[in-house]
Amino acid sequence: MLLEISKILANPINIIVLGWLGIYLFFVFFVFFYKYFQLSSWIKREEESFKSIVMSDVFPINSSLKECIETAEKVNTLTFDACIQAAKKRAKKGLAFLSIVASTSPFIGLFGTVIGILSAFKGMQSVTTINMIAPAIADALIATAVGILVAVPAYSFHQILASKIEDLIATLKMQRDMYLSK
Repeated sequence: MLLEISKILANPINIIVLGWLGIYLFFVFFVFFYKYFQLSSWIKREEESFKSIVMSDVFPINSSLKECIETAEKVNTLTFDACIQAAKKRAKKGLAFLSIVASTSPFIGLFGTVIGILSAFKGMQSVTTINMIAPAIADALIATAVGILVAVPAYSFHQILASKIEDLIATLKMQRDMYLSK
């Protein structure tokens, strides 16, 4: 096993590609867990604020819309919409990174594979059998596999967080509608 790993890491391009993808994977998980817990607590706070609006006419202190509408001269639908858009912008920070990783990591892995295959063909002698070239090509395909391995959680996490952001925006809109209807 160690011999196989050392063969893969013998090519400096593989080290760069696998290192790059490893860094991507670390940050994908970091961004996901950070944003997931941040959005979960924010949604919980906004749901409590909504319940508070339902119970009374006073806008709750813990709502992220409170500060925004307090600074406005006139509170109406447009004011609330601007505040909700500002909250959406703040909530979406970090999602672009997940999207970029999901779309670029397979290409980074493919780049490593292409370089590995080129190296395998470069090392061919005049008479080569499949038994001689197949292990080199199999080693080269590891980069593509790792690229896909990084892309799948990045895409999945992006979708999960996008769904949570939609939940947050829906809760903020319910607060707006409930407050303006009173």
